[in-house]
Amino acid sequence: MKIEIPDSVRQQTTNCPHDFGCLADGRCGNRELCKAEYSYGGNVLRILTDSSTFCPYYVAFGFGQMCTCPVRDYLHSKGHSRIR
Repeated sequence: MKIEIPDSVRQQTTNCPHDFGCLADGRCGNRELCKAEYSYGGNVLRILTDSSTFCPYYVAFGFGQMCTCPVRDYLHSKGHSRIR
């Protein structure tokens, strides 16, 4: 099932290393998407992940981990449970 997103969100996501694969299969390359725990708004999600992985949108912050991906934030805000 392919998820459609606004062009404005896609245009903000300039560093996607997996060519928006999450919209087609709910995965980030060969791994599951990081689970979003909380949204701070403005493309900032607190995420739960077992390990830090290379992602241009991953930010280690204090004792937490953040995701700044515009697509991930949009999907979280729309409640796409398949990839939350």
